[in-house]
Amino acid sequence: YEILIGLVGSEMCIRDSQNTVRVQVAAGAGPDMFYMDSVDIPDYASTNRILSLENYRKEYNLDDSMYDWAIRSCLYEDEMYALPASVEATAMTYNKNLLDQLGKDVPTNREEFVDVCNAALEAGLIPVSFGYSGANLLLTWPYEHYLTCYAGGEKTAQLLKGEITFDDPDIKGAFELLKADWDAGYINDKKSGAITNDEARILFANQKAVFNYEGPWLILADGAAKTWDFEWGQCAWPSMKDGTPAGSAITLGEAIGINANSQVSDLCMEMMMDFYSNEELMAQAVAEGFSTPAVPIDSAAYPEDMDENIRKALDAQNENMNLETVGYAPWGFFPAKTTTFLDDNLDKVFYDKMDLDTFIDKANETIAEDFADGYVFAG
Repeated sequence: YEILIGLVGSEMCIRDSQNTVRVQVAAGAGPDMFYMDSVDIPDYASTNRILSLENYRKEYNLDDSMYDWAIRSCLYEDEMYALPASVEATAMTYNKNLLDQLGKDVPTNREEFVDVCNAALEAGLIPVSFGYSGANLLLTWPYEHYLTCYAGGEKTAQLLKGEITFDDPDIKGAFELLKADWDAGYINDKKSGAITNDEARILFANQKAVFNYEGPWLILADGAAKTWDFEWGQCAWPSMKDGTPAGSAITLGEAIGINANSQVSDLCMEMMMDFYSNEELMAQAVAEGFSTPAVPIDSAAYPEDMDENIRKALDAQNENMNLETVGYAPWGFFPAKTTTFLDDNLDKVFYDKMDLDTFIDKANETIAEDFADGYVFAG
């Protein structure tokens, strides 16, 4: 049999790849199995473009092996429609050498973060390197950090359950603080909309910036640290408000669906389970830079000669994923319409083309549509 697999490359081409596959599958063609964001599962499932994997879920006892929250992220109307492929815990990536030059420690709270950012600006450095030109979906990174560490994971969950709205003081306050930090020049001197993510990475690699918004995928899947000539680290994003601890958001990195038109669905699932049921194989793949699977891996399974950068990123991710409090990354937990609205309009707030009150009002309208469409929080 010939199995056609839809793959994605760097962050910058993810949306284009997903849109291409979406068009192909809608036309009754496309790959037998393909990557997708979990927020896209309801659309694919409700239009019968991907297969229900509920029978496979039982056949392979997936609930006994995979993270329960990862499986819930792949449900539609209580049925599993995709396999959770990889998991992530967001992080703050920092340049330890630059922090030492500034005479600062890694910030853990709002006061320390502001102190480092101001010191960086005075030294002619960029506090946070970030670029999203041509890829507004990357705006999920900053607003996730502020929601997680200002509003907190519990409040974010309440928002996604419909118990509160974007008008809630903590939810709205997170966006207000993000806008204030943007206006202060902390985020790439307010030039993020004019540069790409790759250019922002270059700024960080060339030691022009102290922090980077990206998490473990920067090291694991993309291998950026191989070119860095400085000491670096990753940790939870610092607390942005008294009473809300430093935190990290968990999420699915990717999910894998099987095309409803596939003639070899059993073989597709068998291929996936050959990998996701083999701890040694998964550990070897991660050691070579594959994203962390949605299956616990014993640290002893990793090869002794694993690259030290990957080991460091894994240790940071494991620490962040097991914090007492946890947030919920938009690209894995937020409803699709709401995520698209936030991604497409946050830069209008940054560049004063939309006031924050209008942004919040429209966000409330959009999430109400998602709830009406049947969205259910998976956290």
